Amino acid sequence: MEARPQSARSQPRFWVALQPTIVRLYKVAGLIALTAILVGLIGFLVVNIFYFFDHSWVRPVVLSPTHQKVVEASTQLADSKLRAAELMSEKFAIEAQLSEIDRTVAADERFIAEVGAQADHPKSPEQWLFRRELEKAKLDKDNSIGRRAPLGQRLESIKLRMEDQDKVVRRLAQSPYLRAIDQRVVLAFVPYTNLRNVKLGTKLYGCAWGLIACKTVGKVTAVLDGEVTDIHPHDETVQRGVMVEIDVASSAAGDSVLFAGSKPLWLF
Repeated sequence: MEARPQSARSQPRFWVALQPTIVRLYKVAGLIALTAILVGLIGFLVVNIFYFFDHSWVRPVVLSPTHQKVVEASTQLADSKLRAAELMSEKFAIEAQLSEIDRTVAADERFIAEVGAQADHPKSPEQWLFRRELEKAKLDKDNSIGRRAPLGQRLESIKLRMEDQDKVVRRLAQSPYLRAIDQRVVLAFVPYTNLRNVKLGTKLYGCAWGLIACKTVGKVTAVLDGEVTDIHPHDETVQRGVMVEIDVASSAAGDSVLFAGSKPLWLF
């Protein structure tokens, strides 16, 4: 009967002794929470302020055979080759017509030389027939010579167009978008506002934790022609710019953002 009151008396003493520890734990937990909130707030402000002033970021893009730009480049190359083949066929057709004209003119000249003397003063029906055929040969020769000039101009025009088309085919064939069909190609989007900091050979830096723990991961190897659009890596606004080809480590190719020229926070 006396054991139960003794147990009841010992229980409050235990909680009284434990309360200071609980209070200290609450204080530590609150301090940790406040510190985490403060660190998060500072990080948020630092990142926003950094991207507001920064002009060194680029967005890497790993090309694959099914990438939209790769498919478009393949289609453009096929169309350019088809156009070049059509121009070649047109050139052969005109050359064949010119050869036919040359043969016709040569045949008419031989006929005129052989029959001309006999038809100068026709008296008999046969001579008048020769005279008629002679006039037809002269007319045919003149018509053929008249056709030669415009065909020759068309031929020269087609040759110039073929040269231009060959340049287009060679330029398209050297595109990194087409090389992505057979090998790994990594590009990077550079907005116009950052383009002054990106040149051939510019070093690229990748960061493990946001803007810190950064190291060199590659460099810029080529600047591509043509305007493209992409989104800002932080606020996701649409940006206008160009693509550059980069040579980076495989681990950095999948990063959402890289930095050109230097580490984003210099010392980190």
